[in-house]
Amino acid sequence: DELLLDPAIRDWVVLPIITMLILVGMGRHYIQLLLKSDPIINESSLNEMKYKQILGQSARLRMHGNMLNDRAYGRRKAYFVRKTTGVLREKVPGPSNPMSNPLAMMDMMKGNIMFMVQNFVLMGFVSSFFSGFVCLKIPFPLPSTHFKLMLQRDVNLSTLDVSYVSSLSWYFIVTFGLNGVYRLLLGDEGGEFEDMSMMQMQQMGAMGGNQMGFDASAAYKQEREWLSLARHHWIGAEDAEKILLGDAYPDGNYSGGSQSIDLSSFNEG
Repeated sequence: DELLLDPAIRDWVVLPIITMLILVGMGRHYIQLLLKSDPIINESSLNEMKYKQILGQSARLRMHGNMLNDRAYGRRKAYFVRKTTGVLREKVPGPSNPMSNPLAMMDMMKGNIMFMVQNFVLMGFVSSFFSGFVCLKIPFPLPSTHFKLMLQRDVNLSTLDVSYVSSLSWYFIVTFGLNGVYRLLLGDEGGEFEDMSMMQMQQMGAMGGNQMGFDASAAYKQEREWLSLARHHWIGAEDAEKILLGDAYPDGNYSGGSQSIDLSSFNEG
């Protein structure tokens, strides 16, 4: 059965949760900048920064390569994965010892503590002030009722359709979907949220679940495999000139205002 949601829920639940998470995320970003220790520049840190930048370039090529034509994409892909000469095939060191850089460990600990405290406080706030609300409905049907655990937390109604989203589930959805908003608001600094999550995923796969530091060799191997398997389709391959320039001559009769021009004679020539 369809539910009629009160428009006041949008104004007093949905939008306040989005605004609150954006403001808290920006505040956490600037607090981390204030608490961040001055980095110690040495050869090891410079090399690690270089390896991470190369991984980031390769990842951006995988994600946004459809903006390049086949030739340009092939040249860049060969630069990374070509046998014996590809950048991702260079010999790089294995996992580093995190104890060798105590400042980085301290910064990581500060960031993790801030993230945990923020989540605990916000979850308690949302659970206390927005508990039990059905905020919105997903505009497409879901194939299974298994999504109820993800979309209807804190709302225990077995007869409620799975496409409805509770306030607590809306909090989690917004939390994991604000990277683009942070990039828009913070500019280049906002890219740290997306780059941080991307690098954490790569390092989790590269470290294999151990507690060692950044493993450049395993990360290179994983990124090389991902880029080799990536499929490329240039978005401008189909009728690119027509999309950019339009038709040279319109077909049929053109009528503009009170005048009518027959273009059939032009087409015959």
